Amino acid sequence: MISKRFLLPLVVVLAGAAAFAASGRNSSVPTTVTASIAQSGQVAGDSHESTADANDRLNDRTTALSKKDRVAVFEEVWKRISERYYDPSFNGVDWNSVRDRYRPRLDQVGEDNEFYALLNRMVGELHDAHTRLHTPRERIDRERFLAVTPGLSIWEVENKPVVISVDPSSEAARAGIVPGMIVTSVNGIPVANRLEQVKLAIGGSSTERAERLRLYRRLLDGDPGAKITLGLTDNTGKPLTAAVSLKSVSDAPDVSWRQLPFGYGYIRLTLWKSPIHDRFRAALDQFKTAPGVVIDLRDNPGGEVSEVLKIAGFFFSNHEPFGNFITRAGKHLELATAGGQNAAYTGRVAILINESSGSGSEMFAEVMQESGRAVVVGRQSCGCLLGISEFKKLKGGGELAVSELGYVSPHGHRVEGIGVIPDDTVGITLSDLQSKRDSILLEAETALRSSKAAAAVH
Repeated sequence: MISKRFLLPLVVVLAGAAAFAASGRNSSVPTTVTASIAQSGQVAGDSHESTADANDRLNDRTTALSKKDRVAVFEEVWKRISERYYDPSFNGVDWNSVRDRYRPRLDQVGEDNEFYALLNRMVGELHDAHTRLHTPRERIDRERFLAVTPGLSIWEVENKPVVISVDPSSEAARAGIVPGMIVTSVNGIPVANRLEQVKLAIGGSSTERAERLRLYRRLLDGDPGAKITLGLTDNTGKPLTAAVSLKSVSDAPDVSWRQLPFGYGYIRLTLWKSPIHDRFRAALDQFKTAPGVVIDLRDNPGGEVSEVLKIAGFFFSNHEPFGNFITRAGKHLELATAGGQNAAYTGRVAILINESSGSGSEMFAEVMQESGRAVVVGRQSCGCLLGISEFKKLKGGGELAVSELGYVSPHGHRVEGIGVIPDDTVGITLSDLQSKRDSILLEAETALRSSKAAAAVH
């Protein structure tokens, strides 16, 4: 097989199911940031967009699909996957049979959103977070770095649906919603029942974690301006009913940093999107003499592989292998950092991950861990690591992403369907949320002081 080393640039998108995990990018436990590059005006995009503007934008660039159009889009989606999917065995799925089962269902769908949901269920048969359909609204939001959010995120904690983060400037915060509250109902429907309803509208994904992420994201989904009424209980069991509006907010890539106790640096990265490496470099330069740095990739769904390699290069003086993409034909495309970083950071490194850390974040964490350059702390990641070469626009304004590249790490590990396993696993608890204690970060600081982290210096 022919091998080719890819240094920079390489335009391959690594954005997995974690992108559907949260309503807006909120960390699982809010942290106080004393310096943020986004605040300097270097991150493009307004923080809010009016519902009217969002609707006008959508109407200008999309059209309703006729019955004939739907058939054409269906066939295009099926054919493109058939011809381009990275795995010629389609993950063990009989792709011809899938077409035969879903094609008759086109006559049963009503509105276009139901049509896209049907396509996503069909594509979900592959159990691949990267191969997916976006509705016209989702496509435009992706292109403009927008997220539709009620200002809070929900995830399972101690087998309960729990508020894990709240935007302090949101309507949700003003309504009295705080992390650690248990969600009992959505729009008057018990959460268990609502989850069962939503489950019918989502397709399969790379892992059970990825499916649950998509499920909980859909629980709070809707158009900008819509209201969601939540039933909740606080840590004393006292009930609260709160109505919150969905808003379009900026989801642009962001880097923020602060100094931790014991002199360690803390850098949070939300998305691997060019030119975020410049901003990351500026943050890392603040900690040139720090004995260690924590890199927070929790809830970071991925992005561009070129940004992963550029940022990884800040931690290695020479070319560092970063694994291989594998094409459908079996050709290996070798990945590596650029090397030659005279000012590479040589201190200890800890990387924070959770189930919403996907794709590009998983590549970075896996290889930094394998190379002995970093200790990884947190919860097992999404397990969503494949390569997309482009988003294919479809008639009507939607789009299709198809996984065209598989990935294996330098040590031959396949992350897709598995995820990155932390060196130190730290669960999330109701007590942590209610007391605003970030146990993962605290454990990372401990790891930086340990012999394990000391051995990670490269």
